[in-house]
Amino acid sequence: MPLWLTLAESSLAYFALAILLLGLLRHILLTLWDFVRAYRHAGDQSYLPVWQLVWKSIQWLLPTGHLRKAKPWFVFASLAFHLGILISALFLVNHLDILRTLVGVAWFPIFKPVLDWVTVVAILGGVTILFYRLSPRGARAISRGADFSLLLLFLGIFVSGFVAGRPWNPIPYDQLMLFHTLCGFAIVVLIPFTKITHCVLFPLSRIGTELAWRLTPHGGEDVARTLDGSEERKI
Repeated sequence: MPLWLTLAESSLAYFALAILLLGLLRHILLTLWDFVRAYRHAGDQSYLPVWQLVWKSIQWLLPTGHLRKAKPWFVFASLAFHLGILISALFLVNHLDILRTLVGVAWFPIFKPVLDWVTVVAILGGVTILFYRLSPRGARAISRGADFSLLLLFLGIFVSGFVAGRPWNPIPYDQLMLFHTLCGFAIVVLIPFTKITHCVLFPLSRIGTELAWRLTPHGGEDVARTLDGSEERKI
């Protein structure tokens, strides 16, 4: 059995999976506890519009509402990159075979020709994001080394996985797949410790925003009047 497949089905894979699940569970529990504390201290403890917040979260997942405020090409590049990660990770038959071996559960795969196009689009989206982070001064100023490292790591996974299955692949298949597998393990382990935690925390962000602004009744109007200067207050 090739070394990359042995690693993918070994105790190392179970370890990486445990780090992923326990780390994300920790983030979720801490976030929910922060919500409870924020609600206890909220000035307005009236009914929380959960379904409205869910709908707002769904709207934030779609790019149409952000095109006027951001560069359309960057929005679509980011969407293509994120969708490529999700689709290729969750619906590639090789990944599902490994998942079935590890936990005994899997679902239907997507045909490889479709995933090949998804991979190409995701690579183009990732390269676009990389150049965007390098080019404008504003984007470069807020980008850290970890941002570039994670982006390059994802691109390495996409490119190695795509090239490995091509007849013109110049690198030995097993060596390239070993690189692909090790990069995949690295991402899985790093998810709970990096910004990628937004994969589970993003749906909760709208609730956090709502709780943060639950002031006392009419508190929002008082703040607005104070900031606008229409109400004098003693200091």
